Amino acid sequence: MRKTHLLIPLIFLSASARAESPPAELMYVGAISIEPCQEAKILAAWYSRLGIETKEFKGGYYAKLDTPAGQLFFAIHRKKADAPMKSSASVSIVFHVENFEARLSSLKSKGLTPDSTESDPSEGEFAHFHDPDGNKVTIWGK
Repeated sequence: MRKTHLLIPLIFLSASARAESPPAELMYVGAISIEPCQEAKILAAWYSRLGIETKEFKGGYYAKLDTPAGQLFFAIHRKKADAPMKSSASVSIVFHVENFEARLSSLKSKGLTPDSTESDPSEGEFAHFHDPDGNKVTIWGK
């Protein structure tokens, strides 16, 4: 009798596992959203120098970027009243660029100097920045 009690739940579990459909695959990143510590306008101005032109709407700043994988929506929400004075710097954003040297030169001409750069023969070139909230922002090109 004991074996029967164990067998019934196992049959039920295996039948329900077969009935589930496979998980949907992620297609691409559709949006990046930042909850700022600084005023949203400060971050929007910084990202504008990076090449992301946002439009203000109800205290937030929003952009739409067309990429080969699909549209990427970028949002900087208005600062919350209880926002910390400094970011935890837990956000890290990497933007892939076509012409790394030209993009880096353009950013430098706009006053954005990377904290560091690195090169890897197989992976490409990287320039690392921090936005005014302390979030890591990297441009990457091959």
